[in-house]
Amino acid sequence: MSRKTDSQTVTLTQRHRIFGWTSLLIWLLFGTTLEMLHGFKVGGFLLDEIRREFWSLAHFHGVAFGIVSLIYVRWAEADELTESQRKLASKLLIAGSVLMPVGFFLGGLVHFEGDPGIGVFLSPIGAILILLVAALQTKAAWQK
Repeated sequence: MSRKTDSQTVTLTQRHRIFGWTSLLIWLLFGTTLEMLHGFKVGGFLLDEIRREFWSLAHFHGVAFGIVSLIYVRWAEADELTESQRKLASKLLIAGSVLMPVGFFLGGLVHFEGDPGIGVFLSPIGAILILLVAALQTKAAWQK
């Protein structure tokens, strides 16, 4: 893969590599913890359906968006978007990749009866940010 000399592009590339691998590590460790809670039959986890579901969603989305960030390294270096669009897309992708799984985690952490906790409202905000990145990239792809 060729590298551009533009220091800002390299910075975006490095940012997504660091974020992607860090996110993968954190959310894979979280998933391993969930498996241990399940394996050791921890009642606070197994008997709480909302917590189990929302923490599984947090694990899935955290890992998935960590991988997306690693794949995005290719587009962080591309000329498909203007420099300002690349910066915006990078920030939106990272913010959405944090907000969505953290929202699911918080939604399952403290909740009331059959409803998730208030932290779950971060997840749709994260989803909107991710959709904006997809829209930016889709528009650029159709223009090339």
